[in-house]
Amino acid sequence: MKDLLRSGLLAASVTLIAACSNGIGNETGAQAMPSFEQLSGEPWQVQSLNSKPVGNATVTLVFPEAGKLAGRAACNNYMATYSDDGQQFTIQPGGMTMKACMPPLMELESQFMDALKGVDTAVLNDLGELVLSGEGVEIKATR
Repeated sequence: MKDLLRSGLLAASVTLIAACSNGIGNETGAQAMPSFEQLSGEPWQVQSLNSKPVGNATVTLVFPEAGKLAGRAACNNYMATYSDDGQQFTIQPGGMTMKACMPPLMELESQFMDALKGVDTAVLNDLGELVLSGEGVEIKATR
């Protein structure tokens, strides 16, 4: 009987430790910051910006090489750099094309570029979404 009790306690302990290390039970469903390998590849399509859907606008995040970010910001193409020290994920916008578009797209583009500047965290949530966030900023993207 003691062996059965010990086995049960050991199994419960292992399950609890595994759950904590996998982000299970975390309110946001967030996991560790993604690696470059997880970020690179197919473009990430931004679905929402600060909890508002981007609708039919094309807003993308592409990670062509470690430390580099590019994509489309609703109207124009942009380039940026990013750094990830394991604790903080920051983005520094760089160049951008200068095409004029309809006012709603230009406004979305401006909001997106401002949001990129405020990012300090990047995670892949349990739904496989890339979530870039910071104080007052949230960008959700999917593949």
